[in-house]
Amino acid sequence: MKHNFKFLGLLLILPFLAENLAAQSVTWKPENPTPGGNLNFVYSAKGGDLEFSDSPKATLSVFDGRRWTGKDIPLTRKGEGWSAVYPVPQNTLFLALKFYQGDPSNPEAKDINGGKGYYRKISSDSGMDRSGSNMAEALFRTGMTADWNTNSFVSPNRDSKVVDSLLSREEDNSKGIPRSMFFNYLELKGLTMSSTDYAKWVDARIKSEAGKGELTEDFLAGMRRYYIRTKNKYGSDRIEELINQKFPSSGTARLLAYRKAADGKFGGEFQIAVENYLKKYPYSEWKKKPDSKGYLYYEIFRGLGSQYFDSGQTEKFLSLFNEIDFKTANEIYRWNITRGQMAGKVDRKMLYGLSKKIIPYLLKHRQDGSYLSDFGGDRKKAQENADNQLDDRLFTHIYLANNQEDFNGANDHFRFLSSKGAYKDADLNEMHLNVLTKIGHLDSIKPMLERAVAENAVTPFMFDKLKSVYKSEHSGKEDGYPAYLASLTPDEKIKEMRELVMEDMVNHPLIPFTLEDADGNLVSSADWKNKVVVIDFWATWCRPCIMAFPGMQLLVDKYAADTQVKIYMIGTMQSGDYKSKSVNYVRGEGYRFNLLHDAIGSTGEQDQVFKSLVPLFKSSAIPRKIIVKNGVVRYSSEGYSGSPSQLRDELSMAIEILKKED
Repeated sequence: MKHNFKFLGLLLILPFLAENLAAQSVTWKPENPTPGGNLNFVYSAKGGDLEFSDSPKATLSVFDGRRWTGKDIPLTRKGEGWSAVYPVPQNTLFLALKFYQGDPSNPEAKDINGGKGYYRKISSDSGMDRSGSNMAEALFRTGMTADWNTNSFVSPNRDSKVVDSLLSREEDNSKGIPRSMFFNYLELKGLTMSSTDYAKWVDARIKSEAGKGELTEDFLAGMRRYYIRTKNKYGSDRIEELINQKFPSSGTARLLAYRKAADGKFGGEFQIAVENYLKKYPYSEWKKKPDSKGYLYYEIFRGLGSQYFDSGQTEKFLSLFNEIDFKTANEIYRWNITRGQMAGKVDRKMLYGLSKKIIPYLLKHRQDGSYLSDFGGDRKKAQENADNQLDDRLFTHIYLANNQEDFNGANDHFRFLSSKGAYKDADLNEMHLNVLTKIGHLDSIKPMLERAVAENAVTPFMFDKLKSVYKSEHSGKEDGYPAYLASLTPDEKIKEMRELVMEDMVNHPLIPFTLEDADGNLVSSADWKNKVVVIDFWATWCRPCIMAFPGMQLLVDKYAADTQVKIYMIGTMQSGDYKSKSVNYVRGEGYRFNLLHDAIGSTGEQDQVFKSLVPLFKSSAIPRKIIVKNGVVRYSSEGYSGSPSQLRDELSMAIEILKKED
């Protein structure tokens, strides 16, 4: 009877097994695709995370023997599956698919065939493997493609037997290893051998390959890398000599010379070394025939900029801005001028003098394309980044101009901000208000403030000014002010904010606690029944926490008369006399907060309540805002956007959503 039950049970689960074996599959037509032809595939998501997705997406990674290229493939519904057609380029050796939903860099769900990947080698017209295709499969399956996107298409399997088998097939099929994939071959072979055997084998293979001739700069550089990896100093030194003999002005020769000149040197010693290096390898010569080693000059000028700035060599510092590109000039300004302005320890008059000479250079070169390589050649993204960087540098310049009371100079530079950056920063908007006031452009104040409100980048001072302007236009009355203020925020902004707030909604139990307030009284979370309670975790050492205080004050003022809402600031993760530090800072700055002190935890640190919520946060970073209702954390957000009004409005929206719940 027991055997019969087992047999019956097997019969019952066979349909289930068959269904799951067929789940999450890709059907390829033709089964062995060839270059120049169309590859049809049908994807079935049944049984997987994407089964109920209304809009799965597909990304294809294609290998041509030198590089992997990603391509988005539009999918069309076909029965219960999804289909697509891809015309295979002539030079293709291998391709792989990944299916996902949502953002490709952070998908909500994805399917890579249980980690095994969906892939196909490209065959020749005669049905044979193309030269390099087995090597490509080995790179793909081991996750060693050197392309982070392609590596996400599979869970790496570096089993030496599998790798050896694929490499053997490659050697048999190609009658050797393609020169373009020789170093991929060395890399993969390292997975199959002991370090001692590998070093001897690498030496033999390199000598054999070198004997075939065609010793290009890139090939010699690759040989040297592997000799260094296997600790073969004689081999690496010999290759370095060859590089300097055959390609004395090449990028590789310049890289080796730079390392010898500058490695381990700092301060004045570094300055002397790289100034001599620039005499031998001038930047002007590199610009005539640029190569992939341009980052050397970026590092050189960045290091020289810091050395000149820190040692007061002003003329040499400014001379750097005669020929460098925007990317390098921006970094030198950021690291020295912006950093000095933010630290507050450098003479701001001197900083402004330097800034006045550098900003025109940045404005002139903002569209030189120097960020292209950082964005894979995407001109739009590269320029957006350059514009964002320039906005940050203009912020520093305007700040310094405002600080030095050169209000006309400050006003002249608002026009250079990008359309995205013109009204996005609350602090910059407040400076703009101050500048317009100082230079007497009073008619421009109201439209500027209205734009700032529309962008939700407003400080408390700006709200006060806008209300004052409104009252002056309405015989001192403010009856219609709330409606006027609300009308300035576009509907799409409100919708966007609601979506953002809903993403931060959670449902996590709060471990009850009792904490001491600023006056020594005890406050218990058990007393918060039927209330919506906002908690801001902060510390006196946390700059973003302090920067968010104006926004929290706006929130406190908004709900001051609402008995259903409570707002507490919990000082946490502080040392020494943390109670006095917190109280003195908050009261000294004039903030009207309900202040609580986090308790001492089991480790002796002042973080008991905060640490109890780390499983929810999955982070120990502050500032952190949470909203509690009926003993449950219902909202959680980390960081600070930089806008007091936006912080108030986001938290207000979350509060109102929770108040309306049953």
